[in-house]
Amino acid sequence: MRSRKKPVLLALLFGLLLASPLAADDTELYGTGGIRPEGVRQGKLGSCYFHAVIAAVAHSNPDSFKRMIQANADGTYTVQFADGVKENAYPDDIRYSRDTGYDMSEGLWVAVVFRAYAQRVLRAALVQAIDKSDLFPLVKPYVRDFMAANDPILLAYDRAIRSQVDQYGNVDREQLEANLQEQLKPLGVPDDMKASVIKLLDSGGFFGTMVTMIRQNGEIFGAYRAVGQGGIAERVMQTLAGSVAVMKNESESEVGSGLQQLASSRRPIVACTAGSRFYQQVAAGQALPAGVENWYVNAHCYTVLGYDGGAGNVTLRNPWGRQPDPDGIFSLPLGTFLPAYRGIITSGK
Repeated sequence: MRSRKKPVLLALLFGLLLASPLAADDTELYGTGGIRPEGVRQGKLGSCYFHAVIAAVAHSNPDSFKRMIQANADGTYTVQFADGVKENAYPDDIRYSRDTGYDMSEGLWVAVVFRAYAQRVLRAALVQAIDKSDLFPLVKPYVRDFMAANDPILLAYDRAIRSQVDQYGNVDREQLEANLQEQLKPLGVPDDMKASVIKLLDSGGFFGTMVTMIRQNGEIFGAYRAVGQGGIAERVMQTLAGSVAVMKNESESEVGSGLQQLASSRRPIVACTAGSRFYQQVAAGQALPAGVENWYVNAHCYTVLGYDGGAGNVTLRNPWGRQPDPDGIFSLPLGTFLPAYRGIITSGK
């Protein structure tokens, strides 16, 4: 009997998504300026690692997003990442990113990819949590495949988590269950299936593993201060560009040569201050050189827009779109770039 019910249940789950359609025209999706790094603006989350990378890819290969994002007739968007994995972004969740101020970019394209990336992270967390739970071994593969392939249950978890996660990535077990029950109510699935989804929270290892993953990527759920534990720019570069390479800032000759080659080959480039010599000075309570406060933000990621080998200057952009004003764009001598940034993050090809 159960094997005959499974396709029906899956069809119901795929079809019952609470979302109202948005227009899918290019102006609304990509903004009046189109896909460009200047249109990317980080909101109030600590998501510099994401916004700096997406701006870098927009600078090096803007057409990749037109291949990545597919607008659907029902107002949803399908995002296909570089490894072929797809996630659907839904109007309610896109609006959530905009209404909360989590993304302030021109158009919807950044919010679409941001939401799809968040769902990808959560889906991986849930699948990992199922693997580490004490569910009966014969049941695990079915539950894992079910969670990996179904959007409504994923969205129920996503919305339940982000409605109560605190700024440090902590999730209250009882409140999560109550929120999850509310999110599951509109889904037209049998009550015993809803009960099974709730019961997962009681499986040994499941809740703890899921919360750990949320803390490591807390900023995408609204945990402002969890960013120090996760949100790795390398991971986003791998996901969006298909590969990643890292070069440390050690000598001016090596970094200058590397930047020259990367800029001429139109590769996406990101540089982050966490772990840099400036970062270590701040941690030690030492003063930074005068004037750096106009552009330097501690534990922050920037997009590298270019390198002038003749003048030895690196052009960068703060994903805030400010500091410095008006667009967060500024140039630094290579000698200042080296101590201010840990290194260069780029695609591996």
